[in-house]
Amino acid sequence: MLGTFQSSTIRIEVEASSSTLQRCLTEVGLLQQWLWPQQLQGSLPARLELGSTFAVQWGPVSITHQVETLLPKRLRLLMWGGADGYCDWMWGNGWVQLRVEAVSLLPLGLGQLLLLRQLQQFAQSQEQRPS
Repeated sequence: MLGTFQSSTIRIEVEASSSTLQRCLTEVGLLQQWLWPQQLQGSLPARLELGSTFAVQWGPVSITHQVETLLPKRLRLLMWGGADGYCDWMWGNGWVQLRVEAVSLLPLGLGQLLLLRQLQQFAQSQEQRPS
């Protein structure tokens, strides 16, 4: 893999509950919504499961992800293609954290920050919806 090793951890506050964040990160329909305009490519169940594999297109670059760990407050995805490494999502009431370690030519820290901001806005909108 060409590129440089990059390691970054960003944690932000989110006005959303742990259960809302879990749904946003593991329910494929919700994941598709907040990742827009990127689209998940692959055959996926309604909720991510161990071993689920999908690709995300970032411009001309495709990054394939596979669910390695799926716990009530943690999701770890192995990555290969445009980035070789992993991303580790953790969350709780009012916060979400994303750790990325990978070799890539892409500016992963910038992508990480954009993802977190998109999730933050989407999760807060989900939290405010009446049940």
